[in-house]
Amino acid sequence: MKNLHLNKLPLFIITAILLGVSLATTTVLAGTKQLTVRASVLNIRRGPGLAYDVMGQSQSGARLDVIGQRNSWYEVRLAGNKVGWVASWLVNNDDASTSAARVAQVNAQVNVRQYASTSAKLLGTLTAGTNVKVVYSQGDWSQIVYKNTAAWVSTQYLDLTGQTATVTSAQTAISKANTATQIKVTTNTNTHLREAGGINAAIIEDLAKGAKLTVINQDGDWYRVRAADGKTGYIASWVVSTPSDGKSSKAATSLAEATIVLDAGHGGSDPGTHANSGEYEKTYTLLTVDDIASQLRAAGANVVLTRSNDTYVDLAKRPIVAANVDADAFISIHFDSTPTANTGTGHTTYYYTKAKDYHLATYLSNSLTNLTTPSRGVAFGNYEVLRDNKQPSVLIELGYMNSDSDFKKFSKPSYRSRAALDIVNGLNKYFAAGYHR
Repeated sequence: MKNLHLNKLPLFIITAILLGVSLATTTVLAGTKQLTVRASVLNIRRGPGLAYDVMGQSQSGARLDVIGQRNSWYEVRLAGNKVGWVASWLVNNDDASTSAARVAQVNAQVNVRQYASTSAKLLGTLTAGTNVKVVYSQGDWSQIVYKNTAAWVSTQYLDLTGQTATVTSAQTAISKANTATQIKVTTNTNTHLREAGGINAAIIEDLAKGAKLTVINQDGDWYRVRAADGKTGYIASWVVSTPSDGKSSKAATSLAEATIVLDAGHGGSDPGTHANSGEYEKTYTLLTVDDIASQLRAAGANVVLTRSNDTYVDLAKRPIVAANVDADAFISIHFDSTPTANTGTGHTTYYYTKAKDYHLATYLSNSLTNLTTPSRGVAFGNYEVLRDNKQPSVLIELGYMNSDSDFKKFSKPSYRSRAALDIVNGLNKYFAAGYHR
């Protein structure tokens, strides 16, 4: 890792701010639909968000009757005809949830998963040439109708045919979102409304800081929005704020309710340091973050990435990502280097603020017990991604790039997988100990 404490670089970022499911629409579910609790213990809240009080709990495997949905929360009916809200990422949706679908053709053999994660239960496989009904797309994943239930496949293996189809089973229908109930967002800075989702797309018009926009849907890192003058286009999700329904934010009480921001160090034109054989740090930080994200999502956490591909991300914007999603923890992944090759070894966990960050750093460092590199413990680090971060944050150096011994270890998937498992365990212990915000 190099230059994390230097002055701020020119502003430019591509981030992924997708909280488990799209924030784009509010859904009305007709009839009765059931979901299965997959968290070990599921908090049932009085409203659609972590800001609302807990009114009860449900255990893993329990079935819940769904009567509505708002954003990423399901409204469920409880005993005694009470009504509460549960986080959608903590339950399994057993029903395909729309009466309209797009037809896509599978372009290569693909695994079918129970939910949008490579760690989710494997339901089967589809072969190239198979036609499927796509009812929803969420980032890199698409929800399809599979054996009369809802399932997920990687979007890259689907080619849309332009045709549409009807889901005719006894599943419920999603109505089009009413404008009055669509999510409203506010721009955090002067920005552009673009013709497509991407920084190189043509500009439709300039938007001033504080502009109010209505979200129509979400495409990866970009919102499709309607401006006050009626024009529609795309805006980066990281330059807007979403409303909190007038409630003050509350911290998660467990990893299953937490929002974790994972920051893959460097990227794009900033390669970081390099191995003696020439490989760049940016490659291995992203590979490691992918493993951590997968295991965190399997544990029920909301995961937000500051970058999901080889893209340059300005240092100044990384803490902003954590602030915008009110993250319960920010974890920046790096690999270290020394002026002379093969003179450093081990992994180190850095913190900046004693009161805010130290406990998180300690729990994570103490949990990195399955790694084959030696632990260098916890240390103070004056890094911009920590120094400017309002959320609990750490920076973990998981080995030395220019140590042949360390590089041989962490370049293997098994090392990164063990690191991911240890980090999940550390976060579980951190939340269980009550050191969350």
